[in-house]
Amino acid sequence: MKKIIVISLLLLFSFSFSFFKPVRAQADFADLIAPNNKLGIHLAVPSSEDMEKAASLVNSNNGDWGYITLVIHQDDMNKDKWQGVFNKARELHLIPIVRLATYFESGHWHAPEIQEAVKLAEFLNSLNWVVKNRYLVLFNEPNHADEWGGLLSPQNFAKVTLAYAKTFKEINPDFFIMMAGFDSAAPTDANQHMNQVAYLTKVLQTQPELFDYLDGWASHSYPKNRYNTGRNSLKNYLWELALLRSLGVKKNLPVFITESGWSHQEGKTPDYNFLPAEKVAQQTVDYLQEILNDSQVIAITPFILNYQDEPFDHFSWQKLNSTEFYQQYEATQKILKIKGQPLQVTKISIPHELPAKIIKNSTYQIALTLRNDGQDIWDSSLDNYQLQIEGLSKDTDYFFSDLGTMLPFEEKTIWLHLKTGNQAEKLDLKIFLAKNQKMIGNQIDWKLEIVPETTIKLIAKLLFKRKSLGDDFKFLIYNENQEVIFQTTNFPMKNNQAEIKGLKNLIIGKQYRLVLLKPFYLPRQTFLEINENNNLAQFKVLLPFDFNQDGRLSLNDLWSLLKNPLLFKLWLPN
Repeated sequence: MKKIIVISLLLLFSFSFSFFKPVRAQADFADLIAPNNKLGIHLAVPSSEDMEKAASLVNSNNGDWGYITLVIHQDDMNKDKWQGVFNKARELHLIPIVRLATYFESGHWHAPEIQEAVKLAEFLNSLNWVVKNRYLVLFNEPNHADEWGGLLSPQNFAKVTLAYAKTFKEINPDFFIMMAGFDSAAPTDANQHMNQVAYLTKVLQTQPELFDYLDGWASHSYPKNRYNTGRNSLKNYLWELALLRSLGVKKNLPVFITESGWSHQEGKTPDYNFLPAEKVAQQTVDYLQEILNDSQVIAITPFILNYQDEPFDHFSWQKLNSTEFYQQYEATQKILKIKGQPLQVTKISIPHELPAKIIKNSTYQIALTLRNDGQDIWDSSLDNYQLQIEGLSKDTDYFFSDLGTMLPFEEKTIWLHLKTGNQAEKLDLKIFLAKNQKMIGNQIDWKLEIVPETTIKLIAKLLFKRKSLGDDFKFLIYNENQEVIFQTTNFPMKNNQAEIKGLKNLIIGKQYRLVLLKPFYLPRQTFLEINENNNLAQFKVLLPFDFNQDGRLSLNDLWSLLKNPLLFKLWLPN
């Protein structure tokens, strides 16, 4: 199995070189040669329950990051709803393939209008997609008149598709654009259907540059029977690709089989023209195993996981009016799958300024507000996501607090524990996210200067004293968390002044709370923004009323004074 996977990846890598034509902005084709779990399923409604059942199907038996095909209607552009669907898909490791649809009116689907392209593109671009490539199929089976406003108009289809493809690409090149899948079995008859050959011929005659804006080919590969080949077979896409080449399309297109499968007898009304479910299960497994080894196919999402009514009840994998499934579900679960590794945008941001200057030989606990602005879920326990810093000196140590789990758009306070070295210097640092010890995503620039220890001048007076004599003062500096980050004791004050040298653990330019203490005097505090030089802290007069030395004035102080009359000397002038 490993040899087959390696060979398939090498073939796909060779096959993909021709994609990199610098003619148009392209989606990221590196995603197509990464380990890829091709198996998926088509959903009628993206309910949480159906998505969980889809994940249990496509990510079973060693699999991860399978696909789901979803349909987003033009009249259902609810951002909260669809962002919730994408978030659920992200949580379940499901890659969405989105098919655009309009709305149903007068017995057919409204024909897409060019003027709606920008609105749809802006809406879909406003969503945080699950993976970097935003797989998008533009509409559905236009060679059915009912799918295009009741008309067969390949010329209009070509113009609209080109306009939409251009619009999406201009708004975001990560949109991976595919033309609508076709009904290859449709005949040409009385304004209701058009043969796919005739339809595509007119499309290319109308807009020969259309394929410059397409990244992949969406195929509806429904078989007439298990063993037929070519058109209307399990590998209908091979016939379609050959058709495109015969019409002059030279671009090699990766294939996404967004619809496929067999009808089974079971439904609201049994239909014995179809095979029973147990035989459909075996055919499904044989088919999927064959397709999964085809390097041209990127994803296959059989139709349909759960459809409880006509006309698709015979296609439904889930039994009608039941939570149980037909045999093909369990049989498909048993197929050995690949752990997909799709490309996701990893982006971190710190929406506040980082410290510009700190002091050497100091210890810091710096609170960073970290935001996940990317697509992936950061989980430090599963994938060892860690923040790291590049550019620090060898004598500087640091570590970040545990990230835990962070969802896209989530903000969290992360603590940077930093111990600076003995050298004053200017540093150009970079903060980045690492996954399993490898850097991923963007980097945040941090220009940091390490400066020498600073000095602060204190000015204070004692009530009733002309000079604040004594060497029993205590000085403390508190941070915003009311933690003491610097203190010194038993220093003298002369002429109501003292100079405190060697201040450390402070961020230059940040305001701190400064507290001055002396036994039997009420504490005094002030606030000061710390500078590299010329720091001056002036305190109000210290009052000799804290006789019980609890830091506050109360009746207990009077009781302490009466018990110890010698304390009255504090009130004597000198």
